[in-house]
Amino acid sequence: MKQRLSMLIMMLFAFVLIVTPVSAQNISTVDAYKTTGQFMVTKAPNPAFGDEWFIIALARGEYNVPDGYYDQYYANVVKHIQAVKGELHNRKYTEYSRLIIALTAIGKDPTNVGGYNLVEKLSDFDKVVWQGPNGAYFALIALDTWDFELSKTATTTREKLIQHILAKQLPDGGWDLSGTKADPDMTAMAIQALSTYKDQPDVKTSIDKALHTLTSLQGADGSYKSWGTTNLESTAQVITALASLNIDASKDERFHKLFASFFTFYHAKDGGFKHVLTEGAANGMATEQASYTLAAYNRLLAGKTKLYDTSDKKPNSSSTPTQPTAPPVKVSFKDTQSHWAKSDIEAAVAKGLLKGYEDNTFKPDNNLTRVQAISILVRALHLTGSGNAPFTDINAYPNDIKQEIGAAYEAKLLGVKSNKLSPSSPISREELAVMLARAYAFKTDKPYVPKNNAPFNDIAKLSQESQQAITFLYDFNIAQGANGSFSPTDVLTRAQAAKMYVNFLKVVED
Repeated sequence: MKQRLSMLIMMLFAFVLIVTPVSAQNISTVDAYKTTGQFMVTKAPNPAFGDEWFIIALARGEYNVPDGYYDQYYANVVKHIQAVKGELHNRKYTEYSRLIIALTAIGKDPTNVGGYNLVEKLSDFDKVVWQGPNGAYFALIALDTWDFELSKTATTTREKLIQHILAKQLPDGGWDLSGTKADPDMTAMAIQALSTYKDQPDVKTSIDKALHTLTSLQGADGSYKSWGTTNLESTAQVITALASLNIDASKDERFHKLFASFFTFYHAKDGGFKHVLTEGAANGMATEQASYTLAAYNRLLAGKTKLYDTSDKKPNSSSTPTQPTAPPVKVSFKDTQSHWAKSDIEAAVAKGLLKGYEDNTFKPDNNLTRVQAISILVRALHLTGSGNAPFTDINAYPNDIKQEIGAAYEAKLLGVKSNKLSPSSPISREELAVMLARAYAFKTDKPYVPKNNAPFNDIAKLSQESQQAITFLYDFNIAQGANGSFSPTDVLTRAQAAKMYVNFLKVVED
């Protein structure tokens, strides 16, 4: 009887292990974004006008949408714009701002949508701010997406929008739609709009007060309430606001509990987020806000433009006037003037892959370590990750370096033959070749399989993966050997690495 009871208890315990979901806080921001992206594409298989926040979240997080998805959305928007003769609403001018943001996020020019100029609609200041401060928030954000300029006859100007927002700040340091006490959502949205101007003294003072207010409004568990209800959207808006200021919510002592609160609303079953914890399924509006928050945060970690700065999607042929940009500053080091890799070193530094030293040297012949090689590649590919990697010898490194190692590991750029990475050891030519070949497979979703191996006399005894990786470098002119040899065990110098990384980016960025 005791044996049967013991068996029954063990079976029940096993069942509990199977059906109990993994804690939502164990999911990374990258993985959570992927599930929310799938949720939104499923909810809006044929996106049209009204789905702008889905489009913004998907585009800014660079979700892999189905072929033609954005083209279908744009075609549907054009039909709607033409059907209403360019008049989206006679009062709610956030309709225009929202659509401008979405269109610029997918690289479409909002100054000519089916023959109608949507940006021009923001010219009437009184109409823009009729809805309250949020009208000014989103008009300012929309104008800043591609740095649009309104006509000289427009009553709306950036300065008027900024001053309007600042004037609406409440005595307690926050903002509300029409009340007298700070609301976390409205306060966070104001910060997002003002973030582009954070270096202006009056704006900086206003933002600092608002951050203090958001700290005081925060619950002990990192949660926020709006209209008396603890909800996902308020927390999401605060994380997005912090990202717009280049503040990592997970590392800032004032807000480090935000993500713990944020992920309590995650609904793993359908991959979305709930509005309130009592809901039994994901909520569409909550999920779209969570998704663009994750996009904003992941963009921050990857060093990309912020959520609403869609200048990275602006076509060169856009009819929108742009300000002339100064030519890039040419980098020059005193120890590379006659070096064979001078141009490659300067190109690598210009791309932010490597840096020189404070004494204006580059030290081109110094060895490159394994952790340095990983960091460069992670930055080059804008990889993000949870920071989890099964190596026991990286604990002494700072969190940002461990996150880069984790990102490289999660992208399958690193092999795991033991539990040690040997991060401070010099990296060999063979090791970097394998990393770059894996990065190519990650970037293109397919490994490079050559028909014949490169004609080097010293690679036949290497593993098949190493032979193919070295051949990848040879075939794509990323690195060449000398005198018929590749010298796979030789350690790489900083100059050699600069050349290989620059050539690699030419391949994957084409």
